[in-house]
Amino acid sequence: MGRSDWRAARRALARLLPRLFPPLVRPPLPPMVLSLALSVGLLAWMGAAAAHPSADRLVRVVHFEPRADGLAAYVRLSLPLLPRSGDIGYNRLESGRLFHYLDTAAAQARLERVGRLLADGHRLSANGEAVTARVLAVRIHRRGRVPPFTTLAQARVAAHTDAGAASGAAPELTETRHVLVDAELLYPVAAGAAGYPPLSFSSLADADPGGLADIANVLFFHEGGAVRTHTAAGPLASPVPLNPSLLGAARMFLLAGCEHILQGWDHLLFVLCLVLGPLRLKPIAWRITAFSVGHSLSLGAGLFGWMPSGGWFQPWVEVAIALSLLGAALAALHRGRGAGLPSVAAVGLVHGYGLAFGLRELLADSSAPPLATLLFFNLGVEAGQLLVAGLAWLALRAMQAWRAEWAPRLQSCVALACATVSLFWLAERIVAAL
Repeated sequence: MGRSDWRAARRALARLLPRLFPPLVRPPLPPMVLSLALSVGLLAWMGAAAAHPSADRLVRVVHFEPRADGLAAYVRLSLPLLPRSGDIGYNRLESGRLFHYLDTAAAQARLERVGRLLADGHRLSANGEAVTARVLAVRIHRRGRVPPFTTLAQARVAAHTDAGAASGAAPELTETRHVLVDAELLYPVAAGAAGYPPLSFSSLADADPGGLADIANVLFFHEGGAVRTHTAAGPLASPVPLNPSLLGAARMFLLAGCEHILQGWDHLLFVLCLVLGPLRLKPIAWRITAFSVGHSLSLGAGLFGWMPSGGWFQPWVEVAIALSLLGAALAALHRGRGAGLPSVAAVGLVHGYGLAFGLRELLADSSAPPLATLLFFNLGVEAGQLLVAGLAWLALRAMQAWRAEWAPRLQSCVALACATVSLFWLAERIVAAL
């Protein structure tokens, strides 16, 4: 098919579309109406994504400790995550709602079985081969009588500590989601001259945790006085490396950086505002580079502790980020000469401190080399930014090619929506900071 044939087909399609799909090719809504709709949609989507029922969160915390007789695992698990937890519970219908309660007598009589179910519901792999655990101790704790489990020393004694009701007291009703199981497991894994073989940990029983809540997982690997910390949300169906190689650690922090930026709506909307305006790649690339340089510097400063440590600092950084988004949105509405690179880099410094809080939480007590961590996490952040900027540019170019007369109006609507969202965030964060 020649070029003239393509042009003829395009003209025929342009004449046919208004007849087949008139609403689709009708000029867009007035800018203020469309901007308001975009703003409400963004806030509703982000609000739903940020909602976490923390009161019902299920937990899995594991401390791994090398010992002469193998690798010890001190496990704390919410009871609903235990396979066949119904064996030590019962259901009761109250006011039309089904509640799941702990059967105290059955639980105490079946402690050994509970420990076996917990061990069999998880998989420790060495060099890809599953290792069978031996159960050394098990205890069941109700909410309000739970021993501490933060440090390794506390975890060692939790599975040997009875914190039940006072002698002679009547058994109290406790929902299973408010019950924790502590266990001490021993895996017969020996360290060689070069250390442990590649180890990974996963769960075999999280497919249906009763739909009660999300799952927070924290795994600590204690070795040689250092601690590697691994955090994950949701089921542990995919194995988590406990002692990753440099390549494995690089991959982990690359993904963490990319996920972190893709979950930061304020950062993403700022990147979107940098793309708005004339769709020339060179100016856009310079603006994103200036933003990246700025937040890379403050990200490193935050990682090494070169930022204020007071509780006031983080809330006001969040206020400044919302203010920067408002400025970027207003600049996108009047981008004749474009935002200056120094101002974009300065805003990048502010956003970098916001990212630094997430990086510091991610790497708390981790033994990963700080410089390598910073490099790979930052590369992940950049990959996420470039992905968003690239998709936005392609979408805007496609709109410009399809209906060039609509493109400026739609860009203005997007900028107005970003400004509206930033004003909402600004008010919300100022109230929280005061």
